[in-house]
Amino acid sequence: MFIFRTCLLFLLSLTCIPAFAADANDPFQEVVAKYLAASPKPALPEEARKYKVQAEFMVEEKQPDKAIALYGKALDIAPWWPEGHYQLALVLGKTGKYRAAMREMNRYLQLEPQGTEARAAQDKLYQWETVAEPVAGKVFSDCPDCPEMVELPAGSFDMGADGEEANEKPVHRVTIAKPFAMGKTEVTQAQWRAVMGTDPSYFASCGDTCPVEQVSWDDVQKFIQKLNAKTGKLYRLPTEAEWEYACRAGTQLEYCGSDSADSVAWNSYNSGGFFFNTPHPVATKRANAFGLHDMSGNVWEWVEDTYHDSYNGAPTDGSAWVGTSMRVLRGGSWGKDPKFGRAALRSKFGLNYRDFSYGFRLARTLP
Repeated sequence: MFIFRTCLLFLLSLTCIPAFAADANDPFQEVVAKYLAASPKPALPEEARKYKVQAEFMVEEKQPDKAIALYGKALDIAPWWPEGHYQLALVLGKTGKYRAAMREMNRYLQLEPQGTEARAAQDKLYQWETVAEPVAGKVFSDCPDCPEMVELPAGSFDMGADGEEANEKPVHRVTIAKPFAMGKTEVTQAQWRAVMGTDPSYFASCGDTCPVEQVSWDDVQKFIQKLNAKTGKLYRLPTEAEWEYACRAGTQLEYCGSDSADSVAWNSYNSGGFFFNTPHPVATKRANAFGLHDMSGNVWEWVEDTYHDSYNGAPTDGSAWVGTSMRVLRGGSWGKDPKFGRAALRSKFGLNYRDFSYGFRLARTLP
């Protein structure tokens, strides 16, 4: 009777007492705070125990989807049950649902930071981190004429490729320590005109929703300076590492969002006849897993870094690598063969050079 009353009072406290968790935006933090403060710890209610036993049986029967559902029912009743989060995480991980598995395993560690399975739980998180696709955040725009931006999470990825191109080697691990925002599309002619008052594009007749082109790296810096003054925000070019991280979006696909160039990129094979190729309106090809369009194809995109012949000595923290005179372009264009839109491919040109296939995409530092 005492155990039942303790459990009931604990559950009531979750709904009746205001949250005092470190992160008020996450309701689970209130569950954690109440559980850690409870003494003795609440017993698992009988109905939740029934679902626990059934879930364990479904695991034995190799029916993971049913086990996941049953563990979920148990945790709906007893969200403070550490073992439930741990076991649910394991089943989710075995079925390839790595992002959800990481969420449940993190919940276990919050509830039992010194638990008997804490070491094993952290090791599982290390494993799943290498295969879990990061999840993009909200899409926002700082003004009616500003580019739409997508919040990207912090994360790690393998940059480069082990193919024939020496400047894509060696493949190296890069960790982006802080979230940042990336343009949902390349900057358009209308967005450029709203800031600069003119349109330098060779293909101006393509229209407002086509990417601005024929802009140099130096031109882009002037645009960014004016946009920052207009919005009070910190826009910039992405670093080369940020660009590839955004392109890959937690995958190792050949192009930015697919192993098929045609599905995600305007290139010389699909953008019109050989002598009549032109850029296309942005976001008319499929987005990648982050919801970013045209990272392969349409127009080449300037990035912040200067060019180096290989990645030997490259930063591993996602920062810009500078020190030479040439600036890097990524992503290929409507006028180039599909191979130029590969996720790892790199190009370069002088910072004051303009070309009718050169455009850009913005990044923005988040508060």
